[in-house]
Amino acid sequence: MKAMPQLAKALKLVGDVHASNSGGREKAKKFYESALRLELGYLGAALALAELHVIEGRNGDAVSLLERYLKDWADDSLHVKLAQVFAATNMLSEALSHYQAALRLNPQNEAAKRGLERLEKQMK
Repeated sequence: MKAMPQLAKALKLVGDVHASNSGGREKAKKFYESALRLELGYLGAALALAELHVIEGRNGDAVSLLERYLKDWADDSLHVKLAQVFAATNMLSEALSHYQAALRLNPQNEAAKRGLERLEKQMK
């Protein structure tokens, strides 16, 4: 059983290699999904899969995945990624809410601070 988290991490890393070129994205998706089947709570794989969805223009899939994980894991990085997706799709109030949630969980989160600054400028 102890090998499962290590195997999930290895699968995620192989997925990262495939995701680095556009021809390997489908393989990357399969590796990320396999990692998540082995270790459901592996946020690194969930975030990587969400990023892959965004790159491929499937923002709705990214939002669904991230929101599903937020139900079970209150994690600032999930909130930041969700805020980034919402900001990219011009859903600014939702983005604002998630950047603020990330900062409540981790006031030192630099990505959330930068994202919030950009968003506030954009909303003016």
